[in-house]
Amino acid sequence: MMDQLTKRLLSSAVLVTITLATIFSLPRWFFFLVVEVFSLLALNEYLVLAEKKGIRVFRPGALVLGALLPFSAFFSSDGVWLMGACLCVFLIHFHPKMKENAFLQAAVLILGLLYIPWFFSHLIRIRDLTYGAWWVLYTVLVVKGGDAGAYFVGKKYGRRKLIEHISPHKSVEGALGQLVTTILLSLLSKIYLHDVSMKHLFFLGLIIGILAQLGDLAESVLKRDAGVKDSGKIPGLGGLLDVLDSLLLVIPFVYYYATEVAGIQ
Repeated sequence: MMDQLTKRLLSSAVLVTITLATIFSLPRWFFFLVVEVFSLLALNEYLVLAEKKGIRVFRPGALVLGALLPFSAFFSSDGVWLMGACLCVFLIHFHPKMKENAFLQAAVLILGLLYIPWFFSHLIRIRDLTYGAWWVLYTVLVVKGGDAGAYFVGKKYGRRKLIEHISPHKSVEGALGQLVTTILLSLLSKIYLHDVSMKHLFFLGLIIGILAQLGDLAESVLKRDAGVKDSGKIPGLGGLLDVLDSLLLVIPFVYYYATEVAGIQ
């Protein structure tokens, strides 16, 4: 039997291969499809978590809306797609069978649509920037490198619990290891992000390190409330939402920082 670390490394290797091929070798429409598939699989896991809490959102309708939201990034038309998605959420609850707990179901659905497909679809916008493929690589590498730093530092040196009632295995030492690793990887990214100043890379690394941990903890809150350890069954990694959780808050931040602060277009 393979141990947990071996399973984690093998699953990570598969995902890294898919990611690199998608970023650098395949056309824009294929990158869009990968974002779509990842978004829908993660959204489905989110809806399963909601069902474990007794909140039964109309899953087919939710997945259709989740599939439509990445088009907002693909066609650069955020307002129209978001407004349409919100309208459809309420139209779904006009049906007589959906009137019970409509308030709670609509809130859970809107949160899921914003939290997963809308946030994650900003990856398409990042890829459309100048040297966008390298910015996508930067985002994924810095976040997932930071996750690895947290795992190995926490496993070897972790003594003090970070927030035990939310994530009992996370330690203060692991969190510090994640933050330092993230900042270092961000600074080292100067090798391929030549036009970005070290000041920007340091600040990006610092904020990404904080947001990645908050994203991880945010998903842990949902899982603990639903009474599950993992959101899915990817060997060694849990579910796809477990893989994406630390990226979801980071991706929009990187896009808006790069365009509004660093002036990348």
